[in-house]
Amino acid sequence: MVITIPPQEFTEFLNEISKKWQEEWRRSRIFEAEPKDQKKFFTTVAFPYPNSPFHLGHGRTYVTGDIYARYMRMKGYNVLYPMAFHFTGTPIITMADDVAKGDKELLDIFQNIYEIPSEVLPKLSDPLFMANYFKEDIKKAMSELGLSIDWRREFTTIDPNFSAFIVWQFSKLQEKGYVVRDTHPVGWCPVHNLPVGMHDTKGDKEPDIGEYTLIFFETKQGDLAAATLRPETVFGAVAVWVNPKATYVIAEAWGRTVIVSEKSAEKLKFQLDSVKVIKKVSGSELTKMTSVNPITGKEIPVLPADFVDPSTATGVVMSVPAHAPFDYFYLKKVKPNAQPIPVVSVEGYSDLPARDLVESTHPKDDEDLKKLTEQLYRAEFNKGKMRNDVLTLVKSEYRSALESVGGKPVPEGREIITKFLVEVGKGGKLLEIMNKPVYCRCGNEVVVKILKDQWFLDYGNPEWKSLAKELLSKMRVVPEETRKDFEYALDWLQKRACARTRGLGTPLPWDKRWIIESLSDSTIYMAYYTISHKIKEAGLHPFQLTGETWDYILLGKGNPEEIATKTGIGKDLLMELRRHFTYWYPLDMRHSGPDLIPNHLSFFIFNHAGVFPKELWPRGVAVNGFILYEGKKMSKSLRNIVPLRKAIRIYGSDVVRIALTSTVDMGSDANFTESVAKSISDSLKRFFELLDYTSGSQLDGTPEKWLRSKLNRIVKESTPLMEEMKYREVVNDLLFNLSSYINEYLEMVRSESREYNPKVIREVLEVWTKMISPFAPHTAEEVWHRLGHESFVVTETWPVPDEGKIDDKIELEHEYYKQLIDDIRAILNVYKGKPSSVTLYVHDGSLRRLVSTALEVLSKGGSVKEFMQTNQPKTKEEAKRLQRVVQYVTEMSETNKRLLKVEDDEMEMLRRGIPFIRYKLNLEVEVLQFTEEVGKLIKKEALPLRPAIVLK
Repeated sequence: MVITIPPQEFTEFLNEISKKWQEEWRRSRIFEAEPKDQKKFFTTVAFPYPNSPFHLGHGRTYVTGDIYARYMRMKGYNVLYPMAFHFTGTPIITMADDVAKGDKELLDIFQNIYEIPSEVLPKLSDPLFMANYFKEDIKKAMSELGLSIDWRREFTTIDPNFSAFIVWQFSKLQEKGYVVRDTHPVGWCPVHNLPVGMHDTKGDKEPDIGEYTLIFFETKQGDLAAATLRPETVFGAVAVWVNPKATYVIAEAWGRTVIVSEKSAEKLKFQLDSVKVIKKVSGSELTKMTSVNPITGKEIPVLPADFVDPSTATGVVMSVPAHAPFDYFYLKKVKPNAQPIPVVSVEGYSDLPARDLVESTHPKDDEDLKKLTEQLYRAEFNKGKMRNDVLTLVKSEYRSALESVGGKPVPEGREIITKFLVEVGKGGKLLEIMNKPVYCRCGNEVVVKILKDQWFLDYGNPEWKSLAKELLSKMRVVPEETRKDFEYALDWLQKRACARTRGLGTPLPWDKRWIIESLSDSTIYMAYYTISHKIKEAGLHPFQLTGETWDYILLGKGNPEEIATKTGIGKDLLMELRRHFTYWYPLDMRHSGPDLIPNHLSFFIFNHAGVFPKELWPRGVAVNGFILYEGKKMSKSLRNIVPLRKAIRIYGSDVVRIALTSTVDMGSDANFTESVAKSISDSLKRFFELLDYTSGSQLDGTPEKWLRSKLNRIVKESTPLMEEMKYREVVNDLLFNLSSYINEYLEMVRSESREYNPKVIREVLEVWTKMISPFAPHTAEEVWHRLGHESFVVTETWPVPDEGKIDDKIELEHEYYKQLIDDIRAILNVYKGKPSSVTLYVHDGSLRRLVSTALEVLSKGGSVKEFMQTNQPKTKEEAKRLQRVVQYVTEMSETNKRLLKVEDDEMEMLRRGIPFIRYKLNLEVEVLQFTEEVGKLIKKEALPLRPAIVLK
């Protein structure tokens, strides 16, 4: 057979047709969307930071969004999929600074991984040159990936007209009291003295600020400030741990003399007004002292522990061996005679749950102990109660104040003891980066700072939080299981610094010393997409885009004639801008990654709820997993970063699109591998080869009916899967199952000693080309045109199944033949000799009613006893027969169960299958009636849909 694919490598062929069709789409402007009398679908993906080229991991979200956009176009929607670029904040400036400093690792990655020309590298030290250079490179990557973007709407976040839009947004938020000036903890870069958010950190890691409770254990040199997340267990503290190899300091802080690690003292300066270091002391020196438990009054030792991290909190930890696996494990080594003191009771554990876990699991290292700690922490927090006898451990003068703690659930006990410790001056609070270490893009570790007199978005405002939760409750979330992550994030969010004194962006309208930061100007920009191209076309200036202008366009407030007079924008143009916005808004779907749920996506919800009326709230958000490369996370240290444009050159755009998005479920991480890419490429190639199946038989028999049935079933089942973005199942059917069905069909016609029917092959190709189009648009376009069409397949209608061609009986019969072939092969594997034929003895149907009855009873949840009572055997022989029927039914395949209901002539069905069975086994096949005499002769039995098999 002649293959129509050109002789060059298939990947080169894919790249050639990709360029061809991308150019055709551009020339025909088919992705440029305008309001029309048609249902609309507006979708966006997070606009990128152009501070480096795209790598393979960036591609998944953009293609995921594009697949759905293309699908919705084919479903008859007027689809808008726009794109812009995020220049705001410090990431671009910091990266340019690193280039200027000659950062060897960065320059090596740029030159040797991203293949940036050496003459360009020095120019990247200019932030704006860098941003624009990478912007153009990312645009090329997006185009080469085949994204169906309306590029007329492109803008950057430092464009003056966009800044006018952000000024309006923040003015609205301030009017409603959602922007406040306050004191609040923030992630902080100690070098640039700036608040730090996710986009300001290496690896885009959001600083997670948490609170430790401090408990002051008195010593002769000052109070050891032990930091804990479990202050309720202080009753059972039998020692204090310090790291013997670390340096500690005696310092004045919290109005007292305290002992903390040297690293902690440095960080405390960002949280307390006054921290005065008096002198340094080694950890080993501290272990020569004793301390006093402030709640029990008992003297306890200070013990050495290498597992104590001096950079976390204060570097001082209390030891509670009854409830901390680390403490129990190491205390047995250091002080074996120390007696654990139980404080919390929890169902399923003894009085000493830490001992239970350690002695039953025998942890090998600190990682094992960490897992045990997390396990016990969860159990005690969720199910634990403070012991009723805990008050007997308390100093007499504190007992009346703490008498309510006994019997309380752990969370309540924690609250009581924390409040008490602070009130009596025996404790305090300390903030820490819980997911440390987090590094600013400049390379310094982020700390917590109590920021005073700073502008915050008050996400803790009860009114605003309530609106955000209402929005989420009405919004579609894909996959649905991520909704809980959104709910947690909306609950958890409080005040967030929204401005910086360094970076690119829009000045705060009422305090221009501050620049609105990158996660605050990227929340409702989707609204700007709806009119950005019209603003450019009209040549409008920022001074014309006043608050009144935006109020009218986006909220419908004000008189367009008066606004036109004030701004110089024509009334008709104002009304046109309003028409464009109201046509496209609200946003129908927002695509992003899971790392943006606690920040960008939650801010997106809050800001829409805070600025727009409910009818303009976004309708959906989709969250996809990350990308691994050959099973590993891409990282600089592993040198396994694969630039996206390079991957497209190596594998082809359509192969990359499918590998990134359609090999795992939406919420799971996808593993891009060489073998997966080859498998996808081979499958695409197979469908190209079908273009040459143009001449053959005109016979339209059972094989053709079977293939049409399979094809229409795929169409029927794939459509709801596409709606739910279950791409893996759809692609599995389109690329692999359908290819298998075609091969099966070709075997079926060969078994009838004839050729395939080219008409049915074309039918398959026509439908396949449409359905694969969202995933592999370039391949689909090429096949579509080679089939003789002149229209673009990407604008064709999504296929509708022809239900009349779905034939359960034909499909089940063929599945039954394959099942029978497997059974015969199993016998052949152990058969001695070389058989030339197989005889199938078909059951006479006498047990069919019993088998059907048993199947009905058991499928409805009935018991064997119920079936036996229904049929009431009169003899032992009848009872054995009924038991045999029940056993057979419990072992029946799903195919046979379904076939039993639709096939009433087993003999005739098997005779129809003789040619296929003979072809697959290369044996003569005879089908005969089973009788008692035959059974005695061959010493086998037959049952309905289970013939006796005899090889000769």
